[in-house]
Amino acid sequence: MALSLRSFTTTVSTAVTAAQGAASSLLDLSVGTPGRAILESVSGMGLWLQSVALQILTRNRLSTSEGEDVDSFIADFGLTREPGVAATGNILFSSFSPATASATIPVGALVLTISNISYAVVADSTNAAWNNAANGYIRPAGVQSLALPVQCTQTGTAGNASAGAICLLGTAVSGIDTVTNPAALTNGGDGQTDAAVRAGFVTWLNSLNRATLAAIEGAVEAIATNIMVQGVENADTAGNFLPGNIVLYVDDGSGAVSDALIAQAYAVANEYRASPVSIQVVRPSVSTPTVSMTLTLAPNSNASSVQALITAAISGYFNALDIGQGAVYSRLSVLAYGASSSVVSISNLLLNGGTSDIPGETGVAIRAGSVTYG
Repeated sequence: MALSLRSFTTTVSTAVTAAQGAASSLLDLSVGTPGRAILESVSGMGLWLQSVALQILTRNRLSTSEGEDVDSFIADFGLTREPGVAATGNILFSSFSPATASATIPVGALVLTISNISYAVVADSTNAAWNNAANGYIRPAGVQSLALPVQCTQTGTAGNASAGAICLLGTAVSGIDTVTNPAALTNGGDGQTDAAVRAGFVTWLNSLNRATLAAIEGAVEAIATNIMVQGVENADTAGNFLPGNIVLYVDDGSGAVSDALIAQAYAVANEYRASPVSIQVVRPSVSTPTVSMTLTLAPNSNASSVQALITAAISGYFNALDIGQGAVYSRLSVLAYGASSSVVSISNLLLNGGTSDIPGETGVAIRAGSVTYG
């Protein structure tokens, strides 16, 4: 139902008409008279009350709430907005004179981009260079470089970085002279938008019956904004028929999900499964398609900068594909043209050496591969 709202002018005009209609003699309510001033002040107060009523109405419904009001609405149901995700990846720590001395890179050591976005070294006990006593990584004498895991110190897509963008040492480390990221960091994600919270709230309501595949998938996807889940019923991880079993393929857009996330996903899914149902939570198989193209650029264009923009756009497209979703060949040219206005034409565009789409496969996640330019 449409609300009957009034502007200040309409409110004053209505008040003047009502006052004159109730009076037995002609009233002087022209602009500047005491009577007109009283009616205008009362109309202004009425306009304020009308705005308060509108604010109350918008805050009473999730579909019209914004920001903190959305958070307070879902908090009544024990829900919270999904937080952003910090970008992660590997950084190459190198020395100009590796033979003269070793180096220790401690957990928490910072590396930076030119725009001062920082990334901290994180612990990984499976890395061959890890040393528990040093609480860090050891570069032995004679070894020039170490590839170490880092995590952005802030959440969100601001932490995503193109290859080579992380190039500064934020923490001085004796025996380390340069740093760089050979591959782009693309798995950082912003916190849930208001629209995503509303959609997630509907999914949560629909999942209250639990024990359904949609409920289990929705619960795991709610761990963070970048979580992707594909569930397969009555099958094992090899695709063989297995009654009463559910396989959950889980990815965070990186194609290399951590053991901690797999364990967390299993714990969440286990709370939603029916009693006799078994659940397997595994990483998807990862496909990294190759892309090649020949670019014609506008005069005076910086080829390397344009190529970096196109690579980032194509990588972002692949990394955002759901598990089991295929890649569309024609989408690549749209991304390339949209990445930079310097692109005049594109030729010899190939996806995995051909011009066909890549069909989706159960349990397979398509993630960013190499992009080359002729």
